[in-house]
Amino acid sequence: MKKIRGWAVALALLLWSAAFNLIVWGAVPSLPEVGPQIAASAHREAPLATTYIVLGTPLDDAVPALRSYGADWLERAWSEGFPRIAEDGRVAMDLITGTTWNGAHRWLQFVYWMPPLLLPVFLLFWIRRPRQIRMMGARR
Repeated sequence: MKKIRGWAVALALLLWSAAFNLIVWGAVPSLPEVGPQIAASAHREAPLATTYIVLGTPLDDAVPALRSYGADWLERAWSEGFPRIAEDGRVAMDLITGTTWNGAHRWLQFVYWMPPLLLPVFLLFWIRRPRQIRMMGARR
């Protein structure tokens, strides 16, 4: 049985969470009525969300199925706050990051912070990974 490497698990989780965030946050501009307001609020207040939106939007534009998947997630998670965001778009990121409306919203908040937390974990595991030691040259 092969040993599971910590760095490989950390890398897999990092890549998965980054891809998920890019897909979901890239769909923000496509939300009817509140999308542009959320994106503008993110650009003013949340550099991480802005990064996800800027890098994820071209990905979602290239694959419409990803955009609809992300928009479905956002509507499930944030639909309770849409009236308040439509009323005053300046509070969008405060509402999105400050309160929790349902389980989907809690999950998005959790996954939102995974890449910045997993990157140093991956690097630590990668640096400390065991290396194969060769005492003599290769046999021929």
